Amino acid sequence: GPVNSRRLGRSLGVDVIPPKTCTFDCIYCELGRTTHLTLKRRPYAVKAIIREIQEYFQEPRVVPDFVTLAGSGEPTLNAGLKEIIAAVQAVTDTPVAVLTNGALLYRAEVRRDLQAAQVVLPSLDAAREETFRHINRPAPGLAVDLLVTGLEAFRQEFAGQLWLEVMLLRGINDQEPELAALKEAIARIRPDKVQLNTAVRPVAEAYAHPLSREEMSAIAAYLGEGAEVIADFSSSHRAAGSVTDRTLLDMLARRPMTARDLAQALGLPLSQVEKQLHRLESAGLIARDFYQQEGFFRNPTPLNQA
Repeated sequence: GPVNSRRLGRSLGVDVIPPKTCTFDCIYCELGRTTHLTLKRRPYAVKAIIREIQEYFQEPRVVPDFVTLAGSGEPTLNAGLKEIIAAVQAVTDTPVAVLTNGALLYRAEVRRDLQAAQVVLPSLDAAREETFRHINRPAPGLAVDLLVTGLEAFRQEFAGQLWLEVMLLRGINDQEPELAALKEAIARIRPDKVQLNTAVRPVAEAYAHPLSREEMSAIAAYLGEGAEVIADFSSSHRAAGSVTDRTLLDMLARRPMTARDLAQALGLPLSQVEKQLHRLESAGLIARDFYQQEGFFRNPTPLNQA
């Protein structure tokens, strides 16, 4: 990175968690099924992560809009998160954003770890227990009331921006009883933004179907002020004239992407990216799957082996 993000502009992503170590096993996850479903926090590779951040900001090629702590799982499971945020802020004035599913915000120590971030982006896909379990398939011990209570507590303590994401799925959480419960929970949480998403990428379960843009807009209107459909990203930034095969392979090891996704993220011409992807596919280094009539490229090699 940095890459272009729909929500955060030019974002330098920092993967702080081993692949598919998560508190949820969401049916819509573009990374597939969770392989390590857990609530236990551990200090995952904290020194190595900090070292890479320091090395990047010694001579950054591009100054990002945000340093985004995320990963191939749930970043708050990294017990060194507070230390990592401090390390970022020691080397740059670039604001820190944290992408989280919010599952551990009921814990005071997790809320404290996030206090120094400028933006926290948690998710809330359902406010009814049965639907929460259907969509998010949480680790034992989690309940939707605990999730909402944690989000409420965090909002009261956190001075930064809180942007709540809701993933809407056809026939699962898009009906009036579900939306009414979500609206009530959102009113309790009081986020600065409510950002509505849907399953436009490959998903863990084939029955997780997307909504149309018109349906999403109608739900945003129902949820009221502050709710928005996350727009398709279009970048005015231009990167350097090329990108290495290793960069593409690393990006596709994290999540499936279309050629257009990659071109927009990297600020490169679509034809150039398509040519490079075709060569990698012909060499057997990446695979292509079709979802919603779009081709998504993926690197089947695990990230730590890619």
